[in-house]
Amino acid sequence: FNRMSQRYSQLKDLPANLAHWDSTKEILEADDTLKRKAIIEMKSLALYAKQRALREKIGRQMMHYDNLAMTTNRSHYRRMKKQNVREARITEKLEKQQRDARENREKKKHSDFLRAICHHRAEIQESANSQKTKSHKLSRLMYAQHFNIEKEEQKRIERTAKQRLQALKANDEEAYLKLLDQAKDTRITHLLKQTDGFLHQLASSVKAQQRHAAEAYGDDAEPFVEEESDEDEEESGKKIDYYAVAHRIREEVTEQASILVGGTLKEYQIKGLQWMISLYNNNLNGILADEMGLGKTIQTISLITYLIERKLQSGPYLVIVPLSTLTNWNLEFEKWAPSISRIVYKGPPNARKLQQEKIRQGRFQVLLTTYEYIIKDRPILSKIKWFHMIIDEGHRMKNSNSKLSATIQQYYTTRFRLILTGTPLQNNLAELWSMLNFVLPNIFKSVKTFDEWFNTPFANTGGQDKMELTEEEQILVIRRLHKVLRPFLLRRLKKDVEKDLPDKTEKVIKCKFSALQSKLYKQMVTHNRLVVSDGKGGKTNARGLSNMIMQLRKLCNHPFVFDEVENVMNPMSISNDLLWRTAGKFELLDRILPKYQATGHRVLMFFQMTAIMDIMEDYLRYRKFEYLRLDGTTKSDERSDLLKEFNAPDSKYFMFLLSTRAGGLGLNLQTADTVIIYDSDWNPHQDLQAQDRAHRIGQKNEVRILRLISSNSVEEKILERARFKLDMDGKVIQAGRFDNKSSETDRDAMLRTLLESADMAESGEQDDMEDEELNMMLARSDDEIAVFQKIDEERARDPVYGTSAGAKARPRLMGDDELPDIYLNEGNVVEEETEDLVLGRGARERTKVRYDDGLTEEQWLLAVDDDEDSPEAAAARKQARKDKRETNRLKKMAIMNSIDNSPSASRASTEEIETPKKRGRKPGSKNEKRKAEDGDEEPPAKKRRGPQGR
Repeated sequence: FNRMSQRYSQLKDLPANLAHWDSTKEILEADDTLKRKAIIEMKSLALYAKQRALREKIGRQMMHYDNLAMTTNRSHYRRMKKQNVREARITEKLEKQQRDARENREKKKHSDFLRAICHHRAEIQESANSQKTKSHKLSRLMYAQHFNIEKEEQKRIERTAKQRLQALKANDEEAYLKLLDQAKDTRITHLLKQTDGFLHQLASSVKAQQRHAAEAYGDDAEPFVEEESDEDEEESGKKIDYYAVAHRIREEVTEQASILVGGTLKEYQIKGLQWMISLYNNNLNGILADEMGLGKTIQTISLITYLIERKLQSGPYLVIVPLSTLTNWNLEFEKWAPSISRIVYKGPPNARKLQQEKIRQGRFQVLLTTYEYIIKDRPILSKIKWFHMIIDEGHRMKNSNSKLSATIQQYYTTRFRLILTGTPLQNNLAELWSMLNFVLPNIFKSVKTFDEWFNTPFANTGGQDKMELTEEEQILVIRRLHKVLRPFLLRRLKKDVEKDLPDKTEKVIKCKFSALQSKLYKQMVTHNRLVVSDGKGGKTNARGLSNMIMQLRKLCNHPFVFDEVENVMNPMSISNDLLWRTAGKFELLDRILPKYQATGHRVLMFFQMTAIMDIMEDYLRYRKFEYLRLDGTTKSDERSDLLKEFNAPDSKYFMFLLSTRAGGLGLNLQTADTVIIYDSDWNPHQDLQAQDRAHRIGQKNEVRILRLISSNSVEEKILERARFKLDMDGKVIQAGRFDNKSSETDRDAMLRTLLESADMAESGEQDDMEDEELNMMLARSDDEIAVFQKIDEERARDPVYGTSAGAKARPRLMGDDELPDIYLNEGNVVEEETEDLVLGRGARERTKVRYDDGLTEEQWLLAVDDDEDSPEAAAARKQARKDKRETNRLKKMAIMNSIDNSPSASRASTEEIETPKKRGRKPGSKNEKRKAEDGDEEPPAKKRRGPQGR
């Protein structure tokens, strides 16, 4: 009681303004919690006297009301009789006897029932076995009889089908039709009837097109003698000579025009010129689809000079080309046809305005321009009535609904059209139809008819399953496709026409992961996240297989493409051995490049990601290799300077770094004889175009193609998919049906493949290319093998990484024992891109630098297609949206930090085109990354990189 009184006095004497503040918060707010607790305790102690009096009162009253006379419920006081132990035992015994008797009766009844069932089953089984034995004997006899009959019938069918296939391959149509009539194959018969009907319809359309052109423009061509060769008769069929109808007027071209002075055309180029002149004579348009490197540009210039000199058609000629090839076209005109008056229509508005006056006056014969200006300056260019329109890289016209195609069709007037493309079949036959519809709209009118004829010859079967075509049907589909295309499309391959062109050999080299790549690859596949060292987890990476594949491709190329990884492994961003020891591809190149330099070979290296090009530049400078660089940010004028420097006879440059999309088109780099594809493209035609930068007319050495693939990784899946598309392009299998839609099952299979490859990579189960095996793949002669072996021996004596006696024998690729603890402990995971705003004393906000317009090629084409839009406006809108999202994100971070000091909310990560970084900068400059989708847009000026890299 004394302590209670003392505590009460203490509480009563406390001041009335009792409070405290939370020092952990930024804003100090008064907290009345202590004051409230003190008041409650004081009032509780003050109730002591009242509580004591209440307890005494209740105690006195309980004594009064607790006796029997005063209670209202007397049953509470009733005493229960206790049961006797003997009585309880007797009761329990009786209950047990009754329970045992009941269980025995039930068991006996159940046993009798089961015995009856078993007896009945035995009787039924015995009867069934007897019947089954009789049925089996009869079935075996019937099966043997039917098997023999079917076997003989199958042999007959296979024998007949084999004979039909042999006749079809031998072009013996009479024998084939006779055998087909015997087989009564309704599917193939339907296919042949459909072919004849469609050819007849096309022949009628061709005649109508020729009549229409003659009426509209006047048939002023010379009346050449009409001839029909037996070969054409056999090729076209009995009922209609389809090719003879299209090329009714024949003219033999034996020599080029005299004003074509740059050189002498090859025999196949003269044949190509003759084919294009035949199109002109017969009032038709076409597609020149020669393989890349066969000189489509020269053949086109020869056509223009021939028409000017021999046909007296002075033009005007409109040549539409990609921006990347515009300079090359101008140089070729200057070399081969300097007497032709031409205008190169490009540049800023003021420069184009000066050229427009010259265009209005008609003081030119050829106008060279790009796709963009065809749409942007349509009011000026569409007023000219063009004699001939030539479109280079015509697969850009694959979308018949694009604004470029619609603009030309609607506003431009031209008598003849010619499309140039090295890849007429990139994805599907609908795109090929779009090009045919562009050059011959009166013949190829309906895409529905074209699609039905090629894609669904047996669609009326009524079933839901996709029907597989046999080899015979595939050959028929390809044959009829060739019949339809033969008058309008000319395609020759280098292996067929350019016999003197050196061989091109492609080698796929598997590269092993470093320990760092293996850990990060497994982490990305398992968690779709990356391990970093800042401990600021909370950002989760975007879900979705496609985005994960993009990140895995980055890891396969080089782990330093992620800033967080480089900050852990190489905080100062100093160029050292980590550049090649942390990535398997770089380690392999560290063995390959010195060998090629020692033997006098020159290398073109193609990349998908410009961030990898930045890292490669650091490596080349570190190893003191002379190189040049060309990507989407290189201006058109600079491109020609780079080509001249690299192709110069005394050029000091050993390597040329190029991005596949920007450097794989329209460049002549035949002074190099080695092409290294650092990472493969999903579209195999992009890599083929890159290879043909070196393997083209003028190449004197064997071209060696090295394709680098990380073992057991997503890159193997990409290569497999690309080869599958390339194989379908070559065969036109499934009548051109390219089903590239991935189902849920496909995605699950892909994920399982990635998980398995990640496990194999982490466990070290990857292919490792030994020096001896590598030398055999690289060398072109025995002398080179000897040089390569000598270089290997010198490397073996390296004091750090050598394997000879006395060396430290440190592994060339980074091992697990060299990894930081953060990668051995998979604890902290965050998103691949984590951008924190670091401002304050000693820090400043760096200027955001954009090295291109930020648009992908698809976005640029959409902007070009829109009447009310332009690429510049689209780029500005995209940058504005990006800045707005960044501002909102920073505001949200500030609000969240002020509430609970929690980390910033995660941003959804989407699959982006590679975001390169400027190496050698501090981590605070993350915002200086640039988009790297290499397109053909005219980019802003690019900074020089110094004497070794440009």
